[in-house]
Amino acid sequence: MVWYIRFLKSPKLDQKSHVRALITITTDLGDDFYPADIALYAMIVTAEHEENWMSEWQTVKWKRGMRALWIDAVNLNAGPPVDLRLVVNSTKSKEGNSVLIENIPEILGVWSDTFDWDKDQASNVVERRYRTGSGQERTVLEETGESIARHIWDAGIVLAAFLSKLALQPRPTSDLAKVLQGFTPRGPKILELGSGCGIVGLQVSDLCSTSDVLLTDLPEVMDILNHNVERARFVSSRGQLATAILDWDQPLPERVAKQRPELVIVSDCTYNSDSIPGLVRILKMVADNSPDALIVVSLKVRHDSEAIFFDLMAGAEFLEAEHTTIPLPDRHRSETGQELEVVEVYVYRNRLIVKDG
Repeated sequence: MVWYIRFLKSPKLDQKSHVRALITITTDLGDDFYPADIALYAMIVTAEHEENWMSEWQTVKWKRGMRALWIDAVNLNAGPPVDLRLVVNSTKSKEGNSVLIENIPEILGVWSDTFDWDKDQASNVVERRYRTGSGQERTVLEETGESIARHIWDAGIVLAAFLSKLALQPRPTSDLAKVLQGFTPRGPKILELGSGCGIVGLQVSDLCSTSDVLLTDLPEVMDILNHNVERARFVSSRGQLATAILDWDQPLPERVAKQRPELVIVSDCTYNSDSIPGLVRILKMVADNSPDALIVVSLKVRHDSEAIFFDLMAGAEFLEAEHTTIPLPDRHRSETGQELEVVEVYVYRNRLIVKDG
């Protein structure tokens, strides 16, 4: 599984130029803690010019059985007020984690929000930085609070890496790879359901730079999602990139209905079996509007109750066209006693279109 360094108490600067923060190393659901001893590394950097190190790397020790760990970093270059960040990583690197399908990271580092003498404590919004197959570093904001909808999830990380690999294939063979590499003046229209922080949708927007990409989720997720979309628009030139509110239990909004996507993306949205009927219902409505669309679903099965998803997809006349199993890091499986965790990536087509073809 992937482990996430999270701030339980955001970094705070005191009058002695010490920065204190309470961290944990936990799962995407926050239901377990890193099960082994490991050294972590913390550093204070300036927000505007991160090559300006405000402290040396400071080592802190996470011990097996811990649920939380205090970090006390010293700002060695205390001086005029500047915006600062606290970086905590499992390596001595200020670069984002490498996220490749062949090498999914075991631990994701974290970059705090800014703080200074006037704003002595960072907010509960943090940055995750990562690099995919193209080598370009990307940044996604997430919240450190209790809302799992505003966190990054394992299946999202894996799907972002998987789609990146397909988009860079020299000779695409699968239908999904061909859609991603459909280099035309207007790329494929893309719709993401349950976008959360937007890590997958934003990755696809980078890969398909001329595409019209629409990211959707519930109202309570819009703040963090819109923030990430605005940052993405600022740092690179893209096609149309937008967000919309979408409740799976409500009629299809006009903005979503007009999208008529060629590619639909769903990542880690089956963990709550109560929401699965609404998800399949929306997928069916989208497919009725766009019968040729490919639907890509990535999931990490957590409960037997999620099996209803596959039954409902079959009942809604969707045909499984592709299926890929991607293992997650398992270095500490002997300590946890858990089975090997995997992310499953399914590609569906409208069964009726397949029959007609």
